[in-house]
Amino acid sequence: MAQSILGRARPLLVARLAGAGLTFAVPLFLARALLPASYGTFKQGWLLSQTLQLVLPMGLTQSLYYFVPRDRSGRDRYVAQTLWATIGLGLFSAVLLLAFAPLVAARFANPELTRNLPWVAAFTALTLAASPLDVVLNASGRTGAAALVRVATEAGRGAAMVAGAALTGSVVGVFAGITLASGVRAAVCALTLFRAHGVFFDRTTLRRQAVYALPFGLAFLLIVPQQQYHQYAVAAAVSAAAFAVYSVGTFQLPLVDVLYTPVSELLQIGLAEADGAGRPARAGLLLFHEAVLQLSFAFVPLTGLLLVAGPDLVVFLFSARYAAAGSIFRLAVISVALAALPLDGVMRARAQNRFMLLLSAAKLAATVAAVSAGLRLLGPFGALLGWVVVEAGARGAMLVRTARVFEVPLRSVLPARALLRQFAATAVAAVAAWVALRTVPGTAFLRLAGCGMAFAAAYLGLSWARGWLPPGWVALFRARSAAASGS
Repeated sequence: MAQSILGRARPLLVARLAGAGLTFAVPLFLARALLPASYGTFKQGWLLSQTLQLVLPMGLTQSLYYFVPRDRSGRDRYVAQTLWATIGLGLFSAVLLLAFAPLVAARFANPELTRNLPWVAAFTALTLAASPLDVVLNASGRTGAAALVRVATEAGRGAAMVAGAALTGSVVGVFAGITLASGVRAAVCALTLFRAHGVFFDRTTLRRQAVYALPFGLAFLLIVPQQQYHQYAVAAAVSAAAFAVYSVGTFQLPLVDVLYTPVSELLQIGLAEADGAGRPARAGLLLFHEAVLQLSFAFVPLTGLLLVAGPDLVVFLFSARYAAAGSIFRLAVISVALAALPLDGVMRARAQNRFMLLLSAAKLAATVAAVSAGLRLLGPFGALLGWVVVEAGARGAMLVRTARVFEVPLRSVLPARALLRQFAATAVAAVAAWVALRTVPGTAFLRLAGCGMAFAAAYLGLSWARGWLPPGWVALFRARSAAASGS
């Protein structure tokens, strides 16, 4: 590829960063504006909605990244049939939530959640209906437009949630705000995509899309419960207020999604382009190495910094009443380091359907056993520990499969030397951050700021001095400096 993954992802990175900046304060505001029990209700409703949003599309929306770059002539039919499908699935999600309201009430034992389940059903349906919008734009090469849609969506949803909480002082206002923002996006999605791509599709393209997507969709029927089982297990075992503490502990800083998703998506597109050009399987390895280094350069040091400052950061962001979440937060940040490996992007791009299905089944079985045992032995901390152990093992299995996909030895599938350098720089920087956190005088903000600056100075300084900065990040910094000087 003529341009690096990070370069191609720049508009999406800027959009996600802007959206994260606009909405980062939302959970912090809600945790302070609502009682812990009501904040726990919000997190439970959000968990139910996210589960359906991820499972019900059965891989159809994400399959557009496979078909649109490869089949330009059939693009309109793929888009139209995907949009019709997500609209129908949105309605189905609402029916499911309302039909299983008694089960939700029994499992969560939270009357406030039961009363607000119609709101959860409404915004879940609208969110699903609008889900193809930015995917279609991105898969069609309109990265800038996809970025703008992303910013508008995050800004509108965040503002609506904050306004709802501020006006009502209750979780009802939060759910109503999400519903309003989701309805606006759904209307824009339908008008934009139906006008641009028509409303018709045919059985041939639908069959092709289903053959590709359904195995991944079946895998998601296993992956999503596996990913979220620890949250459901804890939510069913403790009170809503205690679940609020657990949710704070498993809260992730938005930088992970800001960087991971666009890099993974563009890795898929790049591998699809290489396959379309008839290049050998091994040709995609350099692209994968680039993606790993771009992600690990951010995620490995971020993990180190959060391990040092995590408990103090939780209290600073969410208030002292959530101080018990500090140890859970430290354990949860291990998943940030695992996100440095965009292995799911490789599996999708190379259509490793059967493998993902088998791996997902094994992960779910192992997660249920590990999380349940951990919850019994160590409480919520043990539940999360069980999930982390299984997740790390599954990443190892995917790494072995990636080596086979690229037809290279396992020792060559990762840029091991560069990764070891990043870990070394992180270890040095963590010591500097730990010293700063305990010696800088003043408020919590000043201590955290000093900790972060000490870490950044040590990590970036050592990486720059030793020539360890990944080329993609160097190019990004230079482009930003050039833009600043030009303005």
